[in-house]
Amino acid sequence: MLGEIIIKLRKIHLFSSVCFGENEKSQILFIFDGIFVNAATILTTGVFLSGYIVNLKGSDFLVGVLNNSSIWASIASVFSFLLFERMKRRKRLLLALNAFSRFLICSSVFVPMIFSNRATVLTVVAMMIIIGNVVWGFYNIGITVMMIGLLQNENRSQYIYVRMFWLRVSFTLTTIIMGFVLDLFNKSYTGFVVVFVISLIFSIADVLVLAYVDEPQYRVDKEVKFDSRMFFEPVKDKKYRRFLMFIFLFYLFTTAATSFTPLYQIRYLKLGYGFISSINVITYLLMIACTRFWSRIERCRGVGAVIKFTAVFAVAEVFIYAFLTNNTLYLLFLSSIVSGIGYSGFNAATLTYRYELMPERDKTIYEGWFNAIYGLSTLISPVIGSILMNNVYDVHNAVFKNGRMQLLYLFSALCAGFIVYLMLYRKSKKKVCISKGMGI
Repeated sequence: MLGEIIIKLRKIHLFSSVCFGENEKSQILFIFDGIFVNAATILTTGVFLSGYIVNLKGSDFLVGVLNNSSIWASIASVFSFLLFERMKRRKRLLLALNAFSRFLICSSVFVPMIFSNRATVLTVVAMMIIIGNVVWGFYNIGITVMMIGLLQNENRSQYIYVRMFWLRVSFTLTTIIMGFVLDLFNKSYTGFVVVFVISLIFSIADVLVLAYVDEPQYRVDKEVKFDSRMFFEPVKDKKYRRFLMFIFLFYLFTTAATSFTPLYQIRYLKLGYGFISSINVITYLLMIACTRFWSRIERCRGVGAVIKFTAVFAVAEVFIYAFLTNNTLYLLFLSSIVSGIGYSGFNAATLTYRYELMPERDKTIYEGWFNAIYGLSTLISPVIGSILMNNVYDVHNAVFKNGRMQLLYLFSALCAGFIVYLMLYRKSKKKVCISKGMGI
């Protein structure tokens, strides 16, 4: 039955144009993996996770920290090469990590049924989510390397854009539907139980799809010793080190504010989940619409140009939020449009670019460093954001109705904008400047 489905899918242009060669079946299945896994994870992250913690009466800081936990928990995965690089067969382990992580995170919704003490509930829920995300960090590196290993160099970039197109369709539909489901249950605990259970069902479907993927051949040299020299190899590579530096500083400042976006929408602006989901869907629709546009830009101008252009849109979204109040809710539509345009290209371009920089061997080490640096920045950023909100003067006027929160967005936007200018746009008189080192 699966074989018949694959044969029919091969005739669809969006699949046939990027899926070919001896690994065609697995390439198509990885697109379905993206569809299911993103539908699952979108329901246990972002506004849905933040809403759940707010429902449990968690603090602003806890909401902000857990909102990014799926990213910063991947810091430990920098050591994933110790696990994967000596394994010729990794699929069974990856499936086990996937299933354990998703079950742990989705099951956190049942904790209030077991404990009655609020502090205990919040502690156990936070630990389940963090541990689940740490395990997911290891899994994500292994599965990404596995997917890239099934692609040919000539179709890698185009395949990534097409896969992102389909996964964006997936979490767009999931977000809008489940947002209204939460409102249907009046934002109650029962609504979150429904959301997390549906996420678990999508996760099971993802594991079943991956079970049919053929594993690529991994180059394993048992005589090679994994020492400190090999571990620090990615940061010794000048281009990759500059790329990691940009990723760290860019996300450090943008997420200092965006870590609190779901909290700002739910607790301060008191927006409904249906409305928030509708706004997010605008972002996702723009991501879908602009995916092929940035793909063409990459083919014509290079991947560096896409990073350079889309980073500006990403910063602009944060800047717009600095002026968002209940009286200026129309800015939500503008920020969603800007965000969709920017991140539709930025996410795909940074993935393509870093794999262009990696050598054929030891990709796990390089990917581990990327996830660790990315995760570290998003772990520190909510701490910075919380400190700023607690210490900045609380301005209240016609423009700043929610003074501290809005000033945080303004600070983040200005700092992130400076980093983008300094590292991507500023012309340096030195022979090798950072932007030039990144190939931009």
